[in-house]
Formats: sequence, structure tokens, C-alpha cells
Amino acid sequence: MKYSEAALKEIDKLYNKRKHVELTVGVLKDGRTEIHHWGPNGEEKDDEMLVYPVGSICKLFTASLLAKYLMERKLDLYAPLDTYIPGLPRRYYPTLEKLATHTSGYTTEPYTLLTTLPFFLKMNQEGGLFHTNPFRGYPDEEDMMKILRETVLEDKPYPFVYSNIGMSVLGYIVGKVSGEGFWDSMNRYIKEDLGLKNTFLGNVDLIGYDRKDQPCRCWQWEKEDIIAPAGALNSTAEDLLQFARLNLDGSLPYLAFCHTIHGPCEKNADSGLAWRLEKDAPISWHTGAAGAFNAFLGINRETKTAVAVAANYGLVNAEEIGFAILRNDLAG
Repeated sequence: MKYSEAALKEIDKLYNKRKHVELTVGVLKDGRTEIHHWGPNGEEKDDEMLVYPVGSICKLFTASLLAKYLMERKLDLYAPLDTYIPGLPRRYYPTLEKLATHTSGYTTEPYTLLTTLPFFLKMNQEGGLFHTNPFRGYPDEEDMMKILRETVLEDKPYPFVYSNIGMSVLGYIVGKVSGEGFWDSMNRYIKEDLGLKNTFLGNVDLIGYDRKDQPCRCWQWEKEDIIAPAGALNSTAEDLLQFARLNLDGSLPYLAFCHTIHGPCEKNADSGLAWRLEKDAPISWHTGAAGAFNAFLGINRETKTAVAVAANYGLVNAEEIGFAILRNDLAG
């Protein structure tokens, strides 16, 4: 397809002063997918199908498996988390819905002063945050239980605060209910229910780049990492568009529940189950950042269109590229 000036401007911005860009943009329109991949110097490559770390887009998959278990009555969206995690002190705990909408009251990250210092020492040794996964090995299950025991929340509405630990507690519960843990149950769900061939929790070898154009390997994950439900996913633009198609075509009816309003979000959006729902347009979306990689997935629920963007640089404008295409090229 021919991209609008707004989309081309955002793509040019990504390439500005960056020497090693690998950018993939996928579009779903009229039931068909179209993938474009550009390498360094903006040269288009026809034969590339890169598997990118897509970071927090993983949260959409965690919420999708949650929705399946809700439909199967294995979980109750309005039950407090201690219904599924025994051994916690008897008091108020947020519901699964609040975990899935970032309105639980839990903080953005699971760190304390004592755990932050060792991480920063390790990060400096390995070359910085783009190189070092801050969630690898911490928290473990014991640390998670300690966070839940020591974080005392009130029975009141909490504002939207993007929380990796909150989403990961939700993933932990989903894994417990499955009987095989989050990692294995999610990889099986992706393969058997979603039918995606190049999407998985784990590690890939793609090289990313930091602000100084220095090469960075992908963040590394372990099967036992508690924060995996919030960000350990890898995927291709093709698979992300197929996931979008499943969210649009009704073939897995429970996915529609993820796109209904379940809570507040930021100023211009509401919260679905993990998805952000724009207030001024029927658009559901999420971004994903993992060290030296950045991704975006957005869908227009009325026009049945979708955009997936992935790039091998951290802190870049994948979201702006995606929205430029959704709002200008696929608006209606």
C-alpha cells in the first residue's frame, strides 16, 4: 500500500541518524495482510521475516488466556487474587480485573531500595539498561509472595498506574489454574489455540541498538521469571496481524471481552483487559519495549483493520508510526 505523508514522516524520523535500522510494518486490510520490511538506509527487503522481542505486547496474550479461562469458568474476573494464591494474610486484595487494567494499586515496578542497588551494579557491568533485562531473576516466586504480603492496599478505587508486577501476578494465577505454569501454558495456547508459528516466550538472537548505535543482544529470559507474563514474548509482524485478525473475526468469541471497557486508563483512553481503548475512535492498541527493541500493535474494531510495527532500536517511535497508519491510511 502507499503510505500517507504522516506515516512516511514518522518512518523517516526513525531512520534519522540511525545506521542499523531493521523496521517491519504490517497492515491487515480487507482481510488481506501486507508486510514491508526495510533494512539500513531504508532499503526494502522482500525476503525478511524477523522475529522481534515485542515486550509488553505480551500482556495482550496474558489477558487473552485469562479471557479464555473466564469463559471456561476456571477463573472469576471479580474475585480477589488471594482466591487463587493461598497463604496470604487475610485482608483486602485487588481483583483479577484490577490486575488486568492496571488499577490494582500496585506500583509500576517491583523494586525496592535493597533490590535496586544490585541490579544497577549488574547493569553497569553489562553495558546499560538496553543490554540488561531488569526482570531476569527478580522477583522470584518467594519475592512475589513477599511483595503481596507486605503491600497493604485499601478497598477503594485506584487510578491507572501501569504495573508490570500487577500483570505478572495475573499471569502467575493463570499459570497456576492451567496446572502447568505460565510459560508452558502460554506457549501451548499460542500454538494450539491461536495457531501462531513464530510467536513464543523465550529468547532470540536478533541484534538491537542503543542510543549510541552500539549493538545490544536481546533481553534474556528464564522460564521461572515471574515478570515473564508482562514482557517475555517474541513475534513477527505476520503473527501479530494474525492475532489481530482473531481479535476481529469472532472465531474466538472470548477475545471480544478484552476490548470492552473494564476500567480507567490515561486521559484519552479506557482500559480493556490489557488493551488500551481510545476514547475518540474504535481503536485498541498496545506498545512493547524490551531493551533495544520497540513494537506496536493496533486495531480498528469497526473497519476491521490492524497495524503491527517492530524495530530493532529502543525508545523509538513505533507507536507514532502505527497510529499514523491507523488514523490516516486505514481510517475508514
